[in-house]
Amino acid sequence: MKKNKAVTKPKKKHLKQYRDPYTFDPFETWVWKSYEGNETIDLAKFIANNKESLFFIGTDSQSYKGRTCTFTSVLIAYKMGRGGTIARHTDKRAIVPREALSAKLTVETQRSIELCKFVEENLLQLSLEDEKDYNKNLVGISIDVNYDEMKGKSGRYKDMLVGMVVAYGWNAFIKPDSFAASTVADNKC
Repeated sequence: MKKNKAVTKPKKKHLKQYRDPYTFDPFETWVWKSYEGNETIDLAKFIANNKESLFFIGTDSQSYKGRTCTFTSVLIAYKMGRGGTIARHTDKRAIVPREALSAKLTVETQRSIELCKFVEENLLQLSLEDEKDYNKNLVGISIDVNYDEMKGKSGRYKDMLVGMVVAYGWNAFIKPDSFAASTVADNKC
């Protein structure tokens, strides 16, 4: 006589639903953290407390394990000769296919532009309150792109990405001068 075996249903693998990699949440919903820790930062207060500093902006992304792409945007407030402080926003999306390098770089640049608009608005408000020009402290956006296609595939998109930033009237920095994106943001991806 055969024993009755309990029939178990195979477990369904839970698939995480990731958002569209080519979009991002509205800027107002971004959660800002300190660079080294996980303490939440009010970005408007961060800007006000560092209004005399030079502001550098950058975004980088990294793909992990073929499943997710982590985007990190940074705002660096640098005081000449005294060092600086950094605020960062990090979120994950579905992986961006390797073939879509131009789209990934465009999303990185768009994220930096959103941050730059916020910084510019806050510096303008502080300038009006103090009757001092703080907007001159907004140095520009670092773009994680090579200056030459021979140095990396990203070089072929340099003109397009720099044009996106310059169209707003801001400075655009590319490698090797794009430390905010290629070094600082890259370290937190």
